[in-house]
Formats: sequence, structure tokens, C-alpha cells
Amino acid sequence: MPGCNGASREAWQRTIPQLAFESELLLNPMLALSALHLHAHSHNDSDIAIALRRYLDRSLVKHRQTLTNPEKGVSEQLWLSSVLLSHMYWLLAHQPQPDQAYVFPLQAMKMLEGGRVIFRDNDVLLGQKGYGWIGDEAIPFVLPEEKLSKFAQTQLRNLEYDLSILLDAFNVQKMTEDRKNIYIEARDFVLHHYRSFFSGADTKTLQRFVGFMAVRCQPGYLDMLEQHDPLAMALMARMLVLLSALDYAWWIHGTGEYEAINRDVRGICELLPKKLRWVMEWPRKVLGGEIDLRRD
Repeated sequence: MPGCNGASREAWQRTIPQLAFESELLLNPMLALSALHLHAHSHNDSDIAIALRRYLDRSLVKHRQTLTNPEKGVSEQLWLSSVLLSHMYWLLAHQPQPDQAYVFPLQAMKMLEGGRVIFRDNDVLLGQKGYGWIGDEAIPFVLPEEKLSKFAQTQLRNLEYDLSILLDAFNVQKMTEDRKNIYIEARDFVLHHYRSFFSGADTKTLQRFVGFMAVRCQPGYLDMLEQHDPLAMALMARMLVLLSALDYAWWIHGTGEYEAINRDVRGICELLPKKLRWVMEWPRKVLGGEIDLRRD
């Protein structure tokens, strides 16, 4: 599961399994996540598929009941339940459905946003237990440009040029201040994390920031994604393909029916009008190997 340290690492290794034996609020999502992992590696097993849906349904019912009628002393369990469900929603969103068009994984992002609300409502207690919200984590470091390799400098200049073409094509500078700021912040988020990548930032840290971009940026950015805004999705695609250069992690890359990166890039192309599909050329070139993302 997500690479992390401190209480978050302890949560995945010990706290969640231990509390699951004490609380149905955690037991069902833990069993659902286990079934999802098994199904990803044996997708033809109908028994596992049935178990996955059964435990997921139970998880959602219990989670919603607890949100509606909070029980005393379950703040930690509710918070951890939201974390587990967020990861499941991310992977489940990438499973192709027969005769259904691609759907952007908004439910996973909204579940993350719900987790943020739960954390804010219980930040004192959760903070005392050592937990932290991903939105409060310090952004990865970057090296000064002159410290980067020539290859990295060239790749970053190419990305900067691509992003400038992208924003100019949509006349971002002529938009209202609020809208312009959302796009510029998202652009800067993308650029910073590519610089971090070439600066040698930790892979596990980068995975978290790539996966949670939608809730790290302004709330308006998530609204744009929900509306299938072409520029917002194009920026997200540039962030997602960075995962292809990072070490594999099941919880974010997915596998088999739940593979995420290629599915999202193809899906975003499908959502765009034909005349705007050019905005996905850069991400497609990354996945096709025409743009080489590697660290020296």
C-alpha cells in the first residue's frame, strides 16, 4: 500500500488489521480491498468478484451510517475507512464496464475530499495519534536548475514549452482571475513534480502527490474535472503519465482490469472533442516511448 512513514506506515501494517477485528467499520473495507487485490490477479474468478462486491457494499453502508449517526469513539476508524475506500474507488474506477464509456475517476477524488473533511473535523484526536492529511504534506524538494543533468534540463524545457502552448491555446491569460489562477496553479503543480522527479525525489512521495493532485490543488480544479474541462484534464494527464517513470505500486498503478495510467489517457482522449484531442499528444508520446522520462 502507499509508501509512508510514522503513524501512516503503522496504520497499514498494524493499526488497520488490529482495529478491523474490533470494528465492522474497518473489517469490511479491509476484506473488500483484499478481495480487490485477489481479483486484479485472477479476474476470471467469479467467487472473488462476488466477495468483492459483497464486502464493498457492506463497507459503504456502514460508512454512510456512521457518517449520518456518528458513534462515540469511532473517529479513527471512520478516518481509516475513508482512506481504504478512497484507494478502492481509484482502482475500481479503472475497471472497464461492458457497453459503457470511460468515466473519469471522480468518485475516488470525492472520497478523498470526504476524507479531508473527516480529518479536519477530528484533527486534534487524529493528530495526537500521529496521522496527517496528505494535503498538509510538504511538497517534494527540487534542485536548482544548474544542479540538474543536461538531459533533465532539456526534458524540463520541453515540458515548459508544451505547457505554455497548452495554456496559450486556451487563452488562459484572458480569463477571469479565479479561473486563471486555478489553471496556473495546476500547471505549476505539474511542473514542480517533474522537477522533483529529475531532482531525485523519493518515488513513494511522488506517487502520493501524483495520485492526489486533484485534492492538492484548489477546490475549483476538482469542479473542472467533474465538468470534463479539456484543459483541466490535459493537465491531469501530464501528471498521471509521470507514474509510468516511477516504480510500480499496485495501489496507484493498478494491474490487469484495474490498470490506471493507459486507461486514463485513452479515456480522456475519448471524452475530448476531436478538434481538441491534440492536447493529449504529449502524454501519449510519453506512454509510447517517444518522450523519454528517466533519471540519470
